Amino acid sequence: MIALNLLVLSLAICLSPASASALLAGPLCGDGSAPDYGFTYDLQQDHWTVGWQGLASLATVDKVDTVLDQLNADFIAQTMILILPQAEVGNRVNCAVHFLRYMKLGEPTGERKDNGFVFLIVVEPTRIDVHYGVGLGLPALTAAELTPLNRAAEDEYQSTHSLDQALLTLVSEFDTVARNNYVPLVPSDSSEPLQLPPLPSGPLGLITLCCLVCLGTLVLLFVLWVLFQLARSGLLFDLIRLGLGGMGSSRGGSDSRPASRGGSGSGRSGRGN
Repeated sequence: MIALNLLVLSLAICLSPASASALLAGPLCGDGSAPDYGFTYDLQQDHWTVGWQGLASLATVDKVDTVLDQLNADFIAQTMILILPQAEVGNRVNCAVHFLRYMKLGEPTGERKDNGFVFLIVVEPTRIDVHYGVGLGLPALTAAELTPLNRAAEDEYQSTHSLDQALLTLVSEFDTVARNNYVPLVPSDSSEPLQLPPLPSGPLGLITLCCLVCLGTLVLLFVLWVLFQLARSGLLFDLIRLGLGGMGSSRGGSDSRPASRGGSGSGRSGRGN
């Protein structure tokens, strides 16, 4: 009879809503496995910071984007920040590294291959806990320089109780450390300048040069004649106004669209803290 009661009690626990939801929920961040590590985020985001809604302001996230956009454009580090409540995080170091791999951060090829980087901010009731994951292509960024960045952001939050201030401190300090170790990379232009074939020497070359000059003069005169005719008919000014208006609307459209931020397709990483 006692055994039967224990069996019924265990079945009730297993079939309770809380237990069912726990079974259906994915693994905590840091406890998942490849290929997705339990993440379902879009690989391209509007901001380099993920999970900021309700915790930080859009103005701060935009300032963070400005710094991290430039680090990415300079091929120094392709960096994202993940913010999660502590209830959603298991192994915190693994969480940062797994997010770096999942988001495929880092250049896939070239001199700055695997330059991905992630900061993880775990939000607790009275404090934050900051960790990081480093791509294989950033060996110069060591724990001796990176761990103090974690502590600086945590201390800033403790003194101000503002995640905005903690984010700005973290990104500003990281920008300094990253640039102290890596200079901006200017991609080499492999394209060769256009080379015109040499003109023939002697009288034939002089005749060829004269023909080219005459042809160019005729083309220039024709273009000037067309512009003159358009100006006489008033069409030239209409075309100019139309072109300027199109340029203005094009610029406005591109500025209104959010940038797409995410990895370039590498994601290889090997360490975190």
